[in-house]
Amino acid sequence: MSDVDVRFCTPRLEVREAADVDEAFIVSLWSDPRVMRFVGFPLGIPTAADDVPRRMRCGAGLTALLVAESRETRRAIGQCLLGAPDADGVCEPDIKLDPAFWGCGYGRELWAALIDQSFLRSACAVVRGTPNVANAASIRMQESAGMRRVGEGLSTFPPEMREFTVPVQHVVYEVSREEWQHRRARA
Repeated sequence: MSDVDVRFCTPRLEVREAADVDEAFIVSLWSDPRVMRFVGFPLGIPTAADDVPRRMRCGAGLTALLVAESRETRRAIGQCLLGAPDADGVCEPDIKLDPAFWGCGYGRELWAALIDQSFLRSACAVVRGTPNVANAASIRMQESAGMRRVGEGLSTFPPEMREFTVPVQHVVYEVSREEWQHRRARA
């Protein structure tokens, strides 16, 4: 755990830093082809079991691995990350949901909260999402959170990873701090 508390709630979810007890759950997400195919790992991440403990030890504050769990059942439903702003002031949060919870609106709820938390907890100027062009659910999630489409791109992996990855054609969505503040003021 880091010195910075990254706990927050949505109407149905509590988000907290990942703990040792979450390791198997996170590995199950990262190794699940259904979860990882749209982010360039069609068979899942082959080294997930080794990477999770390292990421849990290295991450802190905005870069810590987070777990979203049902406030009602206390069951983990996904893993997410806020992400610290880059040199241009851009945050790129991330969500991986357990397929058992797809289609229930948790992604939209969590994504909206990650946008809010990115602006509330950092000096970022922009929050960006880059869903795979083939991931209609993620595209709808970006749009439902008030993000605007600003372009497209292609993500590739380093040569040493290419035997178990595929390039990802993605759409770029963004919301600026000013747009976010304006929307919050109207709410």
